[in-house]
Amino acid sequence: MRKQDALYTLPMVLKQADLRRVWCRGRRTITPAQRVWTRYMLSLWGKHLGGDDAPTGCVSVIGRLMIRSEWSQDQSERIIKVVEGLYKEGLRGEELFRRSRQIVVPGASISNILASAKEEDDAAFVESVMHKEIKRDSPIRSVAIKRYCERRTVQNIAKDINYHTGFNVQAGRKRVTWCEEILEEEMFFAMKRTIENTDTPNVAY
Repeated sequence: MRKQDALYTLPMVLKQADLRRVWCRGRRTITPAQRVWTRYMLSLWGKHLGGDDAPTGCVSVIGRLMIRSEWSQDQSERIIKVVEGLYKEGLRGEELFRRSRQIVVPGASISNILASAKEEDDAAFVESVMHKEIKRDSPIRSVAIKRYCERRTVQNIAKDINYHTGFNVQAGRKRVTWCEEILEEEMFFAMKRTIENTDTPNVAY
């Protein structure tokens, strides 16, 4: 068992509140649209650190449509509804993005929507926030790396925990999901706070 990996301490966690008490600032609530945006930003971070291509599914497309544009909560929910609807119709990747953009912002060019949006800059921004807010020796940081840099599934991570500790896979899945939820909430508020307190270019959240 690799004792240096905090992931393998998760079997000792009985409830999500215990993770929050030890590793974060307490209970936080974010909207579905804010959670999607945060996942997209984490995907950019993982792509540039892990060297893999970012996902081309709903989360990626929704994030690309929202980034660096001002959207109200109603508009954000509409973006999610449009993209998920087209995804169910079978559209994927760039085709999904183009069709969604045509519906959400008819007549706008991709350069207008993604003005000055540089993936590497956004990835570096997420890394700087991650470094400050998510402790390196926490299971939450370990899950972030495995999910977004190594592109591993929740099931795969749970099986890894089972292999090294003998912990039940289903219970492991639950704890990995707890870590993901906390990661998204902590990172959203940390990025929001950083954007508001610095000269970081405007990002929709």
